[in-house]
Amino acid sequence: MQYPRRMLTLAFVRPGVRDPALNRLVAYVCKHGICHVELVFEDNMAFSINAGQKLFFRPRTLSNPEYELVTLSVSQSEYTSAYRFCNDAVEKSIVFTDFGMLASYFQPRDFPCINSTSSLVTGHTFCSKIVTEALQFANVQEAESLTPCTTTPSGLYEAVKDSHRKLIFSVPYKCEQLRHCGVISTKCGQLRMS
Repeated sequence: MQYPRRMLTLAFVRPGVRDPALNRLVAYVCKHGICHVELVFEDNMAFSINAGQKLFFRPRTLSNPEYELVTLSVSQSEYTSAYRFCNDAVEKSIVFTDFGMLASYFQPRDFPCINSTSSLVTGHTFCSKIVTEALQFANVQEAESLTPCTTTPSGLYEAVKDSHRKLIFSVPYKCEQLRHCGVISTKCGQLRMS
Protein backbone atom coordinates (compact mmCIF):
# COMPACT_ATOMS: atom_id res chain seq x y z
CA MET A 1 0.00 0.00 0.00
CA GLN A 2 1.36 3.44 -0.96
CA TYR A 3 1.14 6.03 1.80
CA PRO A 4 0.63 9.71 0.96
CA ARG A 5 3.81 11.74 0.66
CA ARG A 6 4.45 15.08 2.35
CA MET A 7 6.72 18.00 1.46
CA LEU A 8 9.61 19.43 3.50
CA THR A 9 11.24 22.50 2.02
CA LEU A 10 14.70 23.80 2.77
CA ALA A 11 14.91 27.52 2.06
CA PHE A 12 18.49 28.61 1.39
CA VAL A 13 19.52 32.27 1.26
CA ARG A 14 22.07 33.70 -1.14
CA PRO A 15 22.68 37.20 0.24
CA GLY A 16 22.04 40.33 -1.76
CA VAL A 17 24.15 43.48 -1.76
CA ARG A 18 22.08 44.99 1.09
CA ASP A 19 22.54 42.00 3.39
CA PRO A 20 24.82 42.36 6.43
CA ALA A 21 28.54 42.02 5.77
CA LEU A 22 28.74 38.79 7.81
CA ASN A 23 26.14 37.13 5.57
CA ARG A 24 28.03 38.15 2.45
CA LEU A 25 31.34 36.93 3.96
CA VAL A 26 29.83 33.55 4.91
CA ALA A 27 28.43 33.16 1.40
CA TYR A 28 31.75 34.18 -0.13
CA VAL A 29 33.74 31.46 1.66
CA CYS A 30 31.21 28.73 0.75
CA LYS A 31 31.06 26.59 -2.34
CA HIS A 32 27.42 27.43 -3.08
CA GLY A 33 27.32 31.06 -1.90
CA ILE A 34 24.70 30.39 0.79
CA CYS A 35 24.59 32.08 4.19
CA HIS A 36 21.36 30.82 5.84
CA VAL A 37 18.85 27.96 5.83
CA GLU A 38 15.32 27.45 7.14
CA LEU A 39 13.16 24.33 7.29
CA VAL A 40 9.66 25.06 5.95
CA PHE A 41 6.54 22.91 6.29
CA GLU A 42 3.40 22.67 4.15
CA ASP A 43 1.57 25.13 6.43
CA ASN A 44 4.34 27.72 5.74
CA MET A 45 5.74 27.38 9.27
CA ALA A 46 9.49 28.03 9.08
CA PHE A 47 12.09 26.84 11.59
CA SER A 48 15.56 28.30 12.06
CA ILE A 49 17.59 30.90 13.94
CA ASN A 50 19.17 34.21 12.92
CA ALA A 51 22.35 35.79 14.27
CA GLY A 52 21.81 37.43 17.65
CA GLN A 53 18.30 36.01 18.07
CA LYS A 54 16.35 33.07 19.51
CA LEU A 55 15.18 29.99 17.67
CA PHE A 56 11.93 30.57 15.76
CA PHE A 57 9.09 28.45 14.39
CA ARG A 58 6.63 30.82 12.78
CA PRO A 59 4.70 31.48 9.56
CA ARG A 60 6.84 32.88 6.73
CA THR A 61 6.07 34.05 3.20
CA LEU A 62 9.64 33.52 1.91
CA SER A 63 9.05 36.52 -0.33
CA ASN A 64 12.74 37.45 -0.26
CA PRO A 65 14.02 36.85 -3.83
CA GLU A 66 17.34 35.56 -2.48
CA TYR A 67 15.69 32.33 -1.22
CA GLU A 68 16.38 29.16 -3.19
CA LEU A 69 13.94 26.38 -2.29
CA VAL A 70 14.78 22.69 -2.27
CA THR A 71 11.65 20.64 -1.58
CA LEU A 72 11.81 16.96 -0.71
CA SER A 73 9.02 14.41 -0.93
CA VAL A 74 9.06 12.71 2.48
CA SER A 75 6.99 10.16 4.33
CA GLN A 76 4.29 11.09 6.82
CA SER A 77 6.56 9.82 9.59
CA GLU A 78 9.51 11.99 8.49
CA TYR A 79 7.25 15.02 8.18
CA THR A 80 5.54 14.53 11.55
CA SER A 81 8.81 13.84 13.36
CA ALA A 82 10.49 16.94 11.92
CA TYR A 83 7.48 19.09 12.84
CA ARG A 84 7.44 17.71 16.39
CA PHE A 85 11.18 18.37 16.79
CA CYS A 86 10.75 22.00 15.68
CA ASN A 87 7.72 22.55 17.89
CA ASP A 88 9.50 21.11 20.95
CA ALA A 89 12.83 22.85 20.27
CA VAL A 90 11.33 26.35 20.03
CA GLU A 91 9.95 25.93 23.58
CA LYS A 92 13.52 25.66 24.93
CA SER A 93 14.54 29.31 24.27
CA ILE A 94 17.64 28.32 22.31
CA VAL A 95 19.86 31.25 21.32
CA PHE A 96 22.31 31.85 18.49
CA THR A 97 26.01 31.08 18.94
CA ASP A 98 28.56 33.05 16.94
CA PHE A 99 31.33 30.72 18.11
CA GLY A 100 29.52 27.56 16.96
CA MET A 101 28.68 29.08 13.60
CA LEU A 102 32.25 30.23 12.97
CA ALA A 103 33.69 26.92 14.18
CA SER A 104 31.54 25.04 11.65
CA TYR A 105 33.47 26.77 8.87
CA PHE A 106 36.97 26.53 10.27
CA GLN A 107 37.36 23.39 12.36
CA PRO A 108 38.94 20.44 10.56
CA ARG A 109 36.35 17.89 9.41
CA ASP A 110 38.61 14.98 10.52
CA PHE A 111 38.60 15.94 14.23
CA PRO A 112 35.83 15.65 16.82
CA CYS A 113 33.55 18.67 16.86
CA ILE A 114 34.25 21.48 19.27
CA ASN A 115 30.50 21.79 19.83
CA SER A 116 29.13 18.29 19.14
CA THR A 117 26.51 18.30 21.90
CA SER A 118 22.91 18.67 20.74
CA SER A 119 21.49 22.18 20.55
CA LEU A 120 18.61 21.01 22.75
CA VAL A 121 21.11 20.29 25.52
CA THR A 122 23.47 23.27 25.16
CA GLY A 123 20.76 25.89 24.61
CA HIS A 124 22.63 27.50 21.72
CA THR A 125 22.92 26.78 18.01
CA PHE A 126 23.19 28.20 14.49
CA CYS A 127 20.84 27.76 11.54
CA SER A 128 22.35 24.81 9.70
CA LYS A 129 23.13 22.89 12.89
CA ILE A 130 19.57 23.02 14.25
CA VAL A 131 18.00 22.30 10.83
CA THR A 132 20.33 19.30 10.38
CA GLU A 133 19.39 18.08 13.87
CA ALA A 134 15.69 18.35 12.97
CA LEU A 135 16.23 16.38 9.75
CA GLN A 136 18.25 13.71 11.55
CA PHE A 137 15.65 13.42 14.31
CA ALA A 138 13.10 12.73 11.56
CA ASN A 139 15.41 10.18 9.88
CA VAL A 140 15.54 12.16 6.63
CA GLN A 141 18.07 10.14 4.65
CA GLU A 142 19.67 13.14 2.93
CA ALA A 143 20.98 14.35 6.32
CA GLU A 144 22.08 10.98 7.74
CA SER A 145 25.80 11.37 7.03
CA LEU A 146 26.08 15.00 8.18
CA THR A 147 27.69 16.09 11.43
CA PRO A 148 25.43 18.91 12.67
CA CYS A 149 28.17 20.97 14.35
CA THR A 150 30.24 21.13 11.13
CA THR A 151 27.34 21.43 8.70
CA THR A 152 27.21 24.84 7.08
CA PRO A 153 24.20 26.06 5.08
CA SER A 154 26.23 25.32 1.94
CA GLY A 155 27.04 21.81 3.22
CA LEU A 156 23.36 21.13 3.85
CA TYR A 157 22.54 22.42 0.36
CA GLU A 158 25.12 20.02 -1.08
CA ALA A 159 23.42 17.13 0.77
CA VAL A 160 19.93 17.82 -0.61
CA LYS A 161 20.33 19.56 -3.97
CA ASP A 162 20.56 16.38 -6.04
CA SER A 163 18.26 14.17 -3.98
CA HIS A 164 16.12 11.68 -5.90
CA ARG A 165 13.23 12.91 -3.70
CA LYS A 166 13.47 16.51 -4.90
CA LEU A 167 10.30 18.16 -6.20
CA ILE A 168 9.59 21.26 -8.23
CA PHE A 169 7.64 23.42 -5.82
CA SER A 170 7.18 27.03 -4.80
CA VAL A 171 5.65 28.89 -1.88
CA PRO A 172 2.26 30.64 -2.28
CA TYR A 173 3.86 34.12 -2.43
CA LYS A 174 6.06 33.17 -5.38
CA CYS A 175 3.22 31.29 -7.11
CA GLU A 176 1.10 34.44 -6.92
CA GLN A 177 3.95 36.47 -8.43
CA LEU A 178 4.21 33.98 -11.32
CA ARG A 179 0.43 34.17 -11.89
CA HIS A 180 0.54 37.98 -11.75
CA CYS A 181 3.28 38.07 -14.41
CA GLY A 182 1.38 35.62 -16.62
CA VAL A 183 4.02 32.87 -16.35
CA ILE A 184 1.43 30.43 -14.99
CA SER A 185 -2.33 30.56 -15.19
CA THR A 186 -3.35 27.94 -12.63
CA LYS A 187 -2.53 26.93 -9.09
CA CYS A 188 1.13 26.05 -8.52
CA GLY A 189 1.64 22.32 -8.56
CA GLN A 190 4.47 19.97 -7.93
CA LEU A 191 6.32 17.76 -10.36
CA ARG A 192 8.88 15.11 -9.55
CA MET A 193 12.34 15.87 -10.85
CA SER A 194 13.73 13.15 -13.10
